[in-house]
Amino acid sequence: MDFKELNYVIALADFQQMTKAAEQLFISQPSLSKYIKTLEDSLGIKLFNKVGNRFVLTYAGECYVESARKILNIRAELDAKLSDIRSADVGRLNIGVPHTRASYLLPLVLPRFTVKYPKIQLNIFEDNVKVLEDALLNGKLDIALLMTPLSSSTLDYEVLNVENIYLVICKDHPMVNCSIDLPGSPYPLIDLNLFKNDTFILSYHSQRIGQIAYKVLAQMNFIPSSIYRIQSFITALKLVEVNSGVCFMSEFHIKHLACNNITPFTISKEKLSFELVVGYRKGSYLSKYSKDFISIVKDVL
Repeated sequence: MDFKELNYVIALADFQQMTKAAEQLFISQPSLSKYIKTLEDSLGIKLFNKVGNRFVLTYAGECYVESARKILNIRAELDAKLSDIRSADVGRLNIGVPHTRASYLLPLVLPRFTVKYPKIQLNIFEDNVKVLEDALLNGKLDIALLMTPLSSSTLDYEVLNVENIYLVICKDHPMVNCSIDLPGSPYPLIDLNLFKNDTFILSYHSQRIGQIAYKVLAQMNFIPSSIYRIQSFITALKLVEVNSGVCFMSEFHIKHLACNNITPFTISKEKLSFELVVGYRKGSYLSKYSKDFISIVKDVL
């Protein structure tokens, strides 16, 4: 058994198509097909069943891939330790970041990191939090920016910041001057019931801001007259800008997504917030450059 063998099987398991897996591995499709066939013959058991155009893991294949990922994670941790010993001259860091946050956070973080670690290869993966958590668990990522609560107890995390969530309305909204000052809050307090006739632009239940928004509306017994469900936070804010509705948004999205014709408000004396964290596999080794990356993120936040 060698590491190439493990990577070949994992790639085919992930893509379920010989051509796509071969492209990912930078080898020809016939070479990969021959390699998998030779491996199965040497093991005396099938790792894949072909179902139509897809290669689906057998039970033996599932066991193989589960162990292969663990072995490669151990190898990656060893490489990271040895890299630290060599004064972090070379290395690789696989980072997961949610789509919207990546758009404004990475331009602030990466220039500083690459000045300090010019020979560290950075692989950035952008997706939603659920996909990033899964990628952490299966070893595709070293660290990822996530929001609490995490879905798996096998992940550990470090808190980067606490983000508050506010109601955002257009500056041209007729209720824009109906608020009162709230001591200790950067934004004034406004009564949510003033917006009973407004369209609420809400994130999906799979998104943390969406989860908090639906929970708040339920606790306040507030039923919007109409709802737009939108995944993109940028699109939501742009719609608010033209007075097509109101939305809930985190303070850092409000700060960095460059929308001018909007005004945030607090809707409760109790803070609506979540923890922004950097997640990693519990017990995994974090290299010095991983820790420095986390420190830079904390600093720019």
